[in-house]
Amino acid sequence: MRAPAPAANSVAVLYLDNLSRDTADAFLADGLTEEIIIRLTQVPRLDVKSRYEVERFRGRTRQDPMVLGQALHVAYLVTASVQRVGDRVRLRYEVIRASTRTQVAADVIDRASSDLLTVESDIAREVATAISGQLLPEERVRLARPLTSDPVAYEEYLRGLQALSSSYDEAQLRAALSHFDQAIARDSAFAAAFAGKAEVWVWLADAFAAPREAYGQARVAAARALALDSSLAPAYAVLGDAALALDFDAREAERLGRRAVALNPRGDQAHVTLSFALLAAGQLDEAAEEGRRAWEADSLSSGNGAVWVGTLIWNHQFDSAAALLPRLRAVLPAVDVDETEATLLVRRGEAQRALHLVSWRYYGGIDAGIYVRALLANGDTAAARAAVDSMLAARASGYYNPLALARAYAALGDVNRGLEWLRRAIEERTMFVIYMRIDPELALLRADPRYAALDRQLRF
Repeated sequence: MRAPAPAANSVAVLYLDNLSRDTADAFLADGLTEEIIIRLTQVPRLDVKSRYEVERFRGRTRQDPMVLGQALHVAYLVTASVQRVGDRVRLRYEVIRASTRTQVAADVIDRASSDLLTVESDIAREVATAISGQLLPEERVRLARPLTSDPVAYEEYLRGLQALSSSYDEAQLRAALSHFDQAIARDSAFAAAFAGKAEVWVWLADAFAAPREAYGQARVAAARALALDSSLAPAYAVLGDAALALDFDAREAERLGRRAVALNPRGDQAHVTLSFALLAAGQLDEAAEEGRRAWEADSLSSGNGAVWVGTLIWNHQFDSAAALLPRLRAVLPAVDVDETEATLLVRRGEAQRALHLVSWRYYGGIDAGIYVRALLANGDTAAARAAVDSMLAARASGYYNPLALARAYAALGDVNRGLEWLRRAIEERTMFVIYMRIDPELALLRADPRYAALDRQLRF
């Protein structure tokens, strides 16, 4: 059966080729790519592929446009290059109709390094016009809105985008935070930089930084971003995450998530926030649906894949979750999919098979309980207890999620210590507590009469 033709207004912006001699200028190519994508999504008539969708085609701009168009399922491709020589920057771009390999727009832009502030909006305007025809007045205004008037702040912002999108390990997240802070120091009215900072803090929370601090910082940055620009959908999503983690307020998180979706239906962050809020409220089918939408918006995000499959697992839709694993493995890093598969195996009663897939260190210990259960299923009680000792050592020297320890102690059958770490998880406001009422790993703790007092602290 022949696949349906791509939408006539669909477009993918391939990552710009960096032709500069200095490889450190890669941030310029990556940052401009992502800003052009963001700008184009502000034209609702366009169906724009996300940065994650095009990431796997990085470096393939010289491939046959028809082949690329089919692979990305788009009608149009945008290819470009950037080259810095001294204090000048040259950008070349073209818009290609994939099915016919026809160039429909192209230009060479030559500017001083200090004059790049509007280049992504200029390219986005020309691309949008080539695909959709004459732009509406409000679309022109939206595309022309400058992010900042400070060229140094703009470069720091682009560096922040590159660090944020390149990896979600702590070092890269801290680097992104530093670049956004430097952009803000140059321009205190840089709304997009505040939104970027807010997103970084959400990623740091629960895994690398204490949630009270991280979500608090995220809330402050997102509120400032919206005070400067009320149209920033990601900032509303961040406020939803903060409401859920800090206030245990699933209703407010859902409201903010839906506001973000209304502003940008194709944004993945809003759907992730909604999925978490609905899961906390016990609406598991709806949570799974929002997880699916997040994955479809950005299917190369490991977080989105984990959210979608995770909601299916929480909802005991094990066969559906298992059927999705090959799709995740085709596009995501193996370590991320391994953790999800391990969870599925344990939920299905096959903990012995999960051991080689899981680690107690992964993302703040989100699967530490799974790891301990896998060790116990393989008869290695000594290793299970040693793993918990390692978790405590990690906690003593830096941040380690308390819910991970609650799950680990529950696996060992130690109810007293499990409840103590569950109390700390609530006190520290880790987002992971949204799973408290449905997590089978915590069933032993929920059966204890003391659990009820902990549960009453939640507003879900």
